[in-house]
Amino acid sequence: MKTIKIDGNPTDLTAVMVPREDEYHDHETVRLESSVDGASVEKTIFRVVDGGEDKWELQFE
Repeated sequence: MKTIKIDGNPTDLTAVMVPREDEYHDHETVRLESSVDGASVEKTIFRVVDGGEDKWELQFE
């Protein structure tokens, strides 16, 4: 399982931008971990879309 560091509360996120060189797939489960307080949550990717500027946008269920 891949871990993605984010700023803020990971439970509230419905989407996150990640570098395009990282590979993600629809329906893959990832761990979102806060760089602020270490809180984490596992979420399943609903859809991976082109986020522009060499980034993927991961949208969650």
